[in-house]
Amino acid sequence: MYSDAFCKVYNEFGWNYFPEAFGQQLLQWMREENLPLKESLDLACGTGVLCRVLSDAGLSARGMDFSSGMIHIAREQNPHIPFDVADMITYCPPERFDLVTCTGDALNHILDINNVGRIFCNVSTYLKEGGWFVFDLLNEKEISDEEPFDLDFSDTVKAKFQMVREGGGVCLKTTVFENGVQTVREEIRETVHDVDTICRLLEEAGLEVVRCSHSLLRSAPQEAATWFITARKL
Repeated sequence: MYSDAFCKVYNEFGWNYFPEAFGQQLLQWMREENLPLKESLDLACGTGVLCRVLSDAGLSARGMDFSSGMIHIAREQNPHIPFDVADMITYCPPERFDLVTCTGDALNHILDINNVGRIFCNVSTYLKEGGWFVFDLLNEKEISDEEPFDLDFSDTVKAKFQMVREGGGVCLKTTVFENGVQTVREEIRETVHDVDTICRLLEEAGLEVVRCSHSLLRSAPQEAATWFITARKL
């Protein structure tokens, strides 16, 4: 689980760009596919940015995350949106949704592939018939060790990042310094799932794989270090 200190850094210093950008792509995808979706749930929602984007677009949004620190920030910033602290391996809300999302390679944090299958089965129970499950995964062919790189958040706050392969997976190593003093040291481990296995598990859960590509949008294909997968409940 992310520490409270890391959650603060995540919120204040720059990781929100991905859910913002993905939210706009998701809305464009809905327009291109002519999908008048109404009720959404974001698994591993972080600080609730994607939920806010969807709520602002008129959807009834809900979010959940395993990190109480992330959810604390999400509730503070979006008091009109319901959020749950929960484990998506066992999470089964009573509501039904026509859109479920899980982005930011959150499923790569689930190290046991059997638990990924459990998540898919759970998603199938709270998706409406014909509802959509949209998520991303790291692409094994595009993941490699990277040299450490520095990022200046401000004159006083700086960070060092490095992505390395470890034990069949990857590890994001993050160190944050404030006024030259180390304040956060976090190692976030992920595994790279075989995309064919992921598609098989979706089908076993009653979810039809509609598209598996490097881009969510058919109109904007591009190579990326990410698989975007859209599946529909049969």
